[in-house]
Amino acid sequence: MEEERIKRTVRKFSDLIERNKDRRAYSDYKEGINEGLEMAKDTFEDNVERFLSPSSDEDPQTKIRSLQNRFNLIIDTIVVKEKPNYSQDHLDGIYEGFEKSKKLFGECVREYYHPDSES
Repeated sequence: MEEERIKRTVRKFSDLIERNKDRRAYSDYKEGINEGLEMAKDTFEDNVERFLSPSSDEDPQTKIRSLQNRFNLIIDTIVVKEKPNYSQDHLDGIYEGFEKSKKLFGECVREYYHPDSES
């Protein structure tokens, strides 16, 4: 049961990322946002067991805040190496994508620890 909930949450986060990608006409900034979102999604999927665990005795609000802080820290420590084909706009977009992913993670983790609130 718990494993299925984790898989469902990973799928939900992935879907949130996909729905929040910028679909406007091509620009380096927009491509950077989408790349940042994709990097955050991959980071979550690679580290899901560090974020989602069986319910503990800890207060759900405290657990959510702790997980959000942990995700933010991991995202904030991602170093994006400047590549010759990355403009400053592209790099700025990547970091904007990281910021968007933090909000999306918060939505996702709240639903994981409060499944009754799913819509």
